[in-house]
Amino acid sequence: MAVNQKAVKVINKVLDAGFTDEKSIAAMTMDDILSMQGITVAEIALINDLQKSIKANKVVSFLAEVQREKGE
Repeated sequence: MAVNQKAVKVINKVLDAGFTDEKSIAAMTMDDILSMQGITVAEIALINDLQKSIKANKVVSFLAEVQREKGE
């Protein structure tokens, strides 16, 4: 099972923006996401997927399966 490097990059951006735990990441609003420097539409989609994974307690699955699900 390979780690999706795009997902890791997005998590690093989220952490750098000050959202440092699952609760704060899950509570991010669209305004919070859009205020992040250099965020792309693809990264917004990954953040949305990350938030869903946190709420479902499946962060490891997110890191391993996003690449496969998106067909990248």
